[in-house]
Amino acid sequence: MDTNRLPISPKKTIITLLIPIAELLIGDALIPKLTSQWAKVICTVLIFFTGLYIAVYLYQDVLRKDWRTYKNHLWRNFAIAFLGVAASFALLAGVRFLLDSLHVTQASALSANGFLSIETASMGLVASTTALMAPFTEEIVFRHVLFYQWKNRGVLTWLMFLLSAIAFGLVHWNNFNGQLDQMIPYMCVGALYALIYYFSKNIWYNIMTHFFFDFFQVIGAILMFILAFTGA
Repeated sequence: MDTNRLPISPKKTIITLLIPIAELLIGDALIPKLTSQWAKVICTVLIFFTGLYIAVYLYQDVLRKDWRTYKNHLWRNFAIAFLGVAASFALLAGVRFLLDSLHVTQASALSANGFLSIETASMGLVASTTALMAPFTEEIVFRHVLFYQWKNRGVLTWLMFLLSAIAFGLVHWNNFNGQLDQMIPYMCVGALYALIYYFSKNIWYNIMTHFFFDFFQVIGAILMFILAFTGA
């Protein structure tokens, strides 16, 4: 046995890989049946929280072991994470520009409803908490389980690298109403985060990069709430 290879638990791997699938299926089956918008938001948050709890519970050993190293140079590592965020936005912009220039992408539909009510802004703020959970769940699922634990296995390692990047893009299916071309940039970001994990050998580097990247959504939700509350 190659001692450089990480042990793989088939049971934990299967359960963890089922998390994003279950989130999508349960969400599609349950949420449209709810009549209250608040019920839909709360249900979505609970679904994401359940996935987060299961993923963290199954791989708490990895999180704890890597955190002990990561926290030794916390502010330096946070600075590295912000560089990763900048690289993420640059990569998204670059891939989107390339796809647009090749006429691959379709214009995404954006809704503009004018005045935003306090209730709508409040729901958006609560819903944005899922963006704070996603980095932990998704990094465990897509970067550790679907890629990193397969390292030092030759061709299989890089097949899992591609699979994890593609799967990460596809998990954003509902974000883009099934428009595959809109998911390609996120596949590239998934590949970037996998490389961060591969070279850093510490899951917290890509968790924090992903967390700060998604935190911009929360900032946007907070600003919209403030604007609605002040009537600006």
